[in-house]
Amino acid sequence: MAFLSKVISFVANRTTRSIEYTLENAAEVNEKKLLSIMKANQDTIYGREHGFDEISSADDFADRVPISTFKTMKPYLEEVYKKPDGKILTTDPVVWYVQTSGSTGHPKTLPVTKRGMKEWSKGSTATQMTFISSEPENSQIFEGNIIMFGAPAETGEHYGLPVGYMTGIAPKLGANFLFRRMIKPGPEVFNLTDMEEKMRQYALYTARLNVTVFAGITTLSLAFFRRMQSLYGPWLLDIFKNTKHEERIKESMDSEGNLDIAQLWPSLRQLVVTGIDTDPYREWISKTLPNTKPWEAYAGSEGYYGCQVYPDKGVFLLPETNYFEFIPEDEIDSPTPTVLPLADVKKNKRYEILITNAAGWYRYRIGDMLTFDDVDPYIVKNIGRRGRVVNLTGEKVSDAHITEAISRASQKTHCEVLDYAVVGLVEEGVPHYAVAAMFRDDEIDSVEFIGAFEEALCSANREFGFGRNMGALGPSRLFRMTTSHSEAIVEMSHIQAKPRTLTTDRSVLATCEAY
Repeated sequence: MAFLSKVISFVANRTTRSIEYTLENAAEVNEKKLLSIMKANQDTIYGREHGFDEISSADDFADRVPISTFKTMKPYLEEVYKKPDGKILTTDPVVWYVQTSGSTGHPKTLPVTKRGMKEWSKGSTATQMTFISSEPENSQIFEGNIIMFGAPAETGEHYGLPVGYMTGIAPKLGANFLFRRMIKPGPEVFNLTDMEEKMRQYALYTARLNVTVFAGITTLSLAFFRRMQSLYGPWLLDIFKNTKHEERIKESMDSEGNLDIAQLWPSLRQLVVTGIDTDPYREWISKTLPNTKPWEAYAGSEGYYGCQVYPDKGVFLLPETNYFEFIPEDEIDSPTPTVLPLADVKKNKRYEILITNAAGWYRYRIGDMLTFDDVDPYIVKNIGRRGRVVNLTGEKVSDAHITEAISRASQKTHCEVLDYAVVGLVEEGVPHYAVAAMFRDDEIDSVEFIGAFEEALCSANREFGFGRNMGALGPSRLFRMTTSHSEAIVEMSHIQAKPRTLTTDRSVLATCEAY
């Protein structure tokens, strides 16, 4: 494998140089990408309706093609479902469907094409190649195993074609041969829906393999690390008793049964992180896995948008995978917002992102907000959902979710809530929500109330329920407000301010007492 590592290192360095060129000429590369998408799909129904064949510039595109959302695209998608090879949105036929909860929690079924997955693979490959080229030793990841936390690629059918989750579909359709060969464990574990059984199967794999990379669903990766540290040591030692793996596990475990996972996986170099904000976890990761580098990727069900290119520099948008446009934050609710190309964005400004890509999305609002940390090259940070959202483990809890959960909890428990704020926290590596509330009667049953709150939130946001059930999210806690949070905001701002019911600002709890 040493020879393979050298070859991969050479390829990675060459690929990274190519990526660096595109980043240095991002605006030009991005417009070329747009025109190639127009040419490829000019004979589709959507392309003919909007004159793709007459588009020769980004300005032409902006004039002819409207901003789109899932709602406006739904009539076209309905036709795609009926005629997957009917050249509705793309010239190449639909081969699969990806299932997503969507930003509102309602399931969406999105088409997948081979060309779209090729673009996805381009982004995924860039993520790995830039990591490898960042340090000479990183090519050693190919001397071990990539552990992918995936969901089922196939959960059923939609109009006769398979439907599943992107983390299962991508290795199957998008990964190149080398990555497919290295990815473990495989469909037999990806397809498990019992979370405890799934975690234990991952434990069995990783206890006996030379693990070099963790990738896939980051929420699961972090939850798995915590379980390995505190739960699975004695069980694994019993399972592998009298085998060649026994000594390795024993040496990694302390007298209380806790595993030192850095010792268990000494070759682990990379944790691919996507779907969550990495910053709250960095201190915990650095202490738990000091030789492992978190490497960020930015992707969604509709495409692969960006990745980290250099250590400690954030996410770079990849202009050769999608055409990007942006709506300034203060215009996202306007019926006729200003839409800017990549060349016109400003540093430290926040925007809603629009994508156009080979998967058949045109000026599509994916629902993400981001801030440009730099524009030479284009580096983004604070990626989150449109509106006020806390995203600790991929659950994307919104103001609307919190309002519904508090309302239903107060109705169920007959507690009169006077003021409240919910704070997303990460403490000692464990993410959870703190509910700070002021009640008319302080003598409430805190266990009953927080139970009703979580039940309602699980119902409103199934990703929150998923995170709680698998242990990725710790239990919510209730705090008693001693002074009104909303009144404090008004006093500070001296205006008619709206209450901030959802935040990650832990100072909210400074004047609260735990129940």
